[in-house]
Amino acid sequence: MKKLAITCVVMLYSVISMAGNVHGYWKGEVMTLPIVFHIFEKDGEMLATISSPAQGATDIPCEMVTVKGDSVEIKMLRLNASYKGVLSPDENSIKGQFKQGVEVPLVLTRTTAESAMLYRPQEPKPPFVYRQEEVTFNHGEISLAGTLTMPSWGRNFPAVVLVSGSGAQNRDEELFGHKPFAVIADFLTRAGIAVLRYDDRGVGGSSAGSADDTTLDFAQDALAAVDYLKTRGEIDSKNIGIIGHSEGGTIAVICAAMRPDDVAFIVSLAGAMVKGRDVMVQQNCLLAEMSGNPLNEEQKHEVETIFATIDSINEPDRLRDALKTLMASHGEARIEQSLKVMTSPWYMAFVKFDPSTHLAQVKCPFLALNGEWDVQVDATLNLEAVKRLAPSATVKSYKKMNHLFQEISNFAQSMSYGNISQTISPIVLDDIATWVVDEVRKSR
Repeated sequence: MKKLAITCVVMLYSVISMAGNVHGYWKGEVMTLPIVFHIFEKDGEMLATISSPAQGATDIPCEMVTVKGDSVEIKMLRLNASYKGVLSPDENSIKGQFKQGVEVPLVLTRTTAESAMLYRPQEPKPPFVYRQEEVTFNHGEISLAGTLTMPSWGRNFPAVVLVSGSGAQNRDEELFGHKPFAVIADFLTRAGIAVLRYDDRGVGGSSAGSADDTTLDFAQDALAAVDYLKTRGEIDSKNIGIIGHSEGGTIAVICAAMRPDDVAFIVSLAGAMVKGRDVMVQQNCLLAEMSGNPLNEEQKHEVETIFATIDSINEPDRLRDALKTLMASHGEARIEQSLKVMTSPWYMAFVKFDPSTHLAQVKCPFLALNGEWDVQVDATLNLEAVKRLAPSATVKSYKKMNHLFQEISNFAQSMSYGNISQTISPIVLDDIATWVVDEVRKSR
């Protein structure tokens, strides 16, 4: 039943009568197996294809599509299968039955061509076994929107705030078709931990920030999230921690150092723990190695000089002139593209920022995790800094994992995030949940 024996067919026909708008891509699951229907019209005829992303089967024609009012029927005779459903009033879902030997419920939801074929088996889907609430909180004039998940029973829950990496990201930290924060929130909430995740400034339901915003500004947003959780009667106000990914890991450290009485514990997932300048130099070296073209000594010196220059100059115009001279051999289009990024307030501040002072001030329980094949935040460089400056921290490096903590088979896959079906390793999820629960237990 679970494996669709998909074969090609040549004869197509359709029936259309007062049809609702079913054109487009529709995604659902049959016995945990994702399937995608593409329903479209060609030469006045309603057609459909079926795909099974997990099996690598794509755009296989169906034999018959019938749409009458809000009723939809698709027949796949060579599969000995069929689907009958009813289009919702908002035309964003179809609820029905998929039949192939046995009959099982199948709810299709409208999706996009881009995301239709992405296989993301870990993405949480309703109905959820926990409470989920849309919330807003403020940091000054900045309004931040998020989702709070809590276990369905009890109260006095320990809680975590999830803080995303660099760049404007939504509350799920959605990238490359993955939703790592949705997966983490689901796992932790099932383990009895409340989770607040929120849209970054200028994303989703959150208000816009400023072009001058830096990591320190985003740290204040994370602390505002902690403050909000303290107002919730269901939450144990003495056991609120921060889990941050990438730049979010650095922010977790900043918050723990700034507000030791309010942040009970922190978890850094591939957080930058050395000066931004050093992070970027190492990143460029690792990216070159991953691509099969490691930097020679001259190229490495050039990279080091570029980031030393960014570190030493504070005025954007002066920096732009200096970098333009250093990168003169790179081609005008590439130079202009690089300068736009490198002279931005956030980038300049990141390169100059040294978290060592904050790191040495962390007194709360601290878990620092990295993947050994992370080419964005080098595991050895950054975890050694944690060991040196925060010796009481728990440190762990995972073999054959990348920046998103996806399990990969070789180093060349380090940045193939979108081509990997796994969103985050279950091993890492379990380690995070176990550690948080243990630390909370110790504190009570």
